[in-house]
Amino acid sequence: MTTQKEIDEAANNWNKTKDPYYKDLWYKLVKEYADGANYFKRRTISINSCHKADDGTYVFIGKSRLL
Repeated sequence: MTTQKEIDEAANNWNKTKDPYYKDLWYKLVKEYADGANYFKRRTISINSCHKADDGTYVFIGKSRLL
């Protein structure tokens, strides 16, 4: 995860040298910092009450509406 210190260091290096490498690095770090929450793997949430088991069968969760 990108820290504020890394972003500041890249910005200071860009300001001192005007090297395009530091500018690209700075923008990359800012984007990574802003989008940080999107990098976590999200789990799939089912929208119905049946789930497919590992063996290929379906498992129904909850009560039957027919009874």
